[in-house]
Amino acid sequence: MLILPSGHAEAVRQRQPFRAREKAMVGGVLATVAALVIVLIVALGTSDRQSGHGCISVGLAYSTGGAQIYRCGAGARAMCATVGRPGGPVGATARALRTECRKAGLQLG
Repeated sequence: MLILPSGHAEAVRQRQPFRAREKAMVGGVLATVAALVIVLIVALGTSDRQSGHGCISVGLAYSTGGAQIYRCGAGARAMCATVGRPGGPVGATARALRTECRKAGLQLG
């Protein structure tokens, strides 16, 4: 049998105010959650450009890095005209450009 001191039950039921350290910890967790929510919203809200209506958007990967190319109008037509021609892009780059040029409705070289 455990004998508790008098007034123990009232002391346990009574809420203790938060200490400065506890407030700081809760504030830190809330700030972190808020930052993550903002990052998530920005990540979902900004999307890559898409090919279509005379514009091409293609991501090219290379062993030393890569490039994201976005061209419209004459620049897009000129780039699509190089696909399949001597001196033009080859391999995966040519396949990616061919796909995006077709999406944009542009004529291939």
